[in-house]
Amino acid sequence: MNKYLQCDSKFWSITIDNENDTKLQIRYGNLCDYEELNVKKVEKQFPSKEECQKYYEEAFQIKQNKGYIEVQPGQQIQQQQQQQQQQQQQQTKTKKKDSPVQIKQQQKQNNNIKRTGSIKPDTIAAITDDALRGRQQAIKGPAVDLGKGTIPLGKVMLAQTWNEDIDPKGYYLSEKLDGMRMIWTGSKMYSRNGNPIQFPDFFVQGWPKSYLDGELWLERDQFSKLVSITKRQVPVEDDWRKVKYMVFDAPGLKLPFKDRYLRFKQACEQGNEFIVYVPHIECKGYDHLIDELEAVQDKEGEGLMLRDPESSYEQRRSDKLLKVKTFMDDEATVLAHEEGSGRCQGMLGSLKVRNTSGIIFNIGSGLTDDIRQKPPKIGSTITYKYYGVSKSNVPRFPIYLRERPKE
Repeated sequence: MNKYLQCDSKFWSITIDNENDTKLQIRYGNLCDYEELNVKKVEKQFPSKEECQKYYEEAFQIKQNKGYIEVQPGQQIQQQQQQQQQQQQQQTKTKKKDSPVQIKQQQKQNNNIKRTGSIKPDTIAAITDDALRGRQQAIKGPAVDLGKGTIPLGKVMLAQTWNEDIDPKGYYLSEKLDGMRMIWTGSKMYSRNGNPIQFPDFFVQGWPKSYLDGELWLERDQFSKLVSITKRQVPVEDDWRKVKYMVFDAPGLKLPFKDRYLRFKQACEQGNEFIVYVPHIECKGYDHLIDELEAVQDKEGEGLMLRDPESSYEQRRSDKLLKVKTFMDDEATVLAHEEGSGRCQGMLGSLKVRNTSGIIFNIGSGLTDDIRQKPPKIGSTITYKYYGVSKSNVPRFPIYLRERPKE
């Protein structure tokens, strides 16, 4: 079974394996003329044929709701080019001669159909990259006042999940990083639960002597490697030179976020190369949000964050801070290990877990052979992603991501 869809210059296809009806593959990317470019592939394995078929139908419906149209490969973009050629021929008949400005505009329209990028020209692809470039020398200037306020350890501002009923226009938009949440007190660094972390002295030289909220970050999709670097009681300097502290708030300032942002941005620019502000831009609306989300995820990023520019820093889970992801995620406690069968005989087949809502279910996807041989201990906390919930609030298509390190 196969469905092939297109929307403007993008394509998306979903196929159930003919030889294995519990396995499917999703392919997506960009279109240029009649070719598929920058193709991404995702394979999914399901416990049963029914679950695989259900995912197939629902994923297809979601894409249609977003404006994708089912076509034969190359059909829609070919139609666009034919329509454009007809328009050009009609213009030739009705106009004597285009001015240089009109010619340039027409060339721009042609390029829009043939462009190879999956994002619109005004989209800032993977916006965090901009802040990471050229951070080798501090900008001199008087120390920035970041306030003298403090927050109790373990009382950080947490995000709620964005949904399409919330108009994102006007929110401040930033990349959601897959890092370790840390509070900098001006001299020490603590996890969001209040546990201290050891770091080399050079790492924090020149940093503000005020509270900052951010994440230790290595690079995209390198969370496990980051944990192995930061959990050592005796820091390894060469490893820490690869780490950045990505700052996204200054809790000590009693100001709206739009003003806090300007302050901590300047403070980070005065620090060393290991402290970097997370760039924020104003969201122009729903389409802009989706374009930015696709751009970040094309770079293997996790998602986006939305912040109310007029909001204060709140020491709780707040609707002034929203996370935007294709998949939702949550944490769960491991209750039991279910033995595998077939190829997984003698190894872990699935994890029996209880999530933060108290729902008990099994996770069998996303487990590598290494994890199946050495699974997370009973009682440990894991992070998983999922695609919505059933009527009984059971997460649909849960996929194991990682074990949360002890803090």
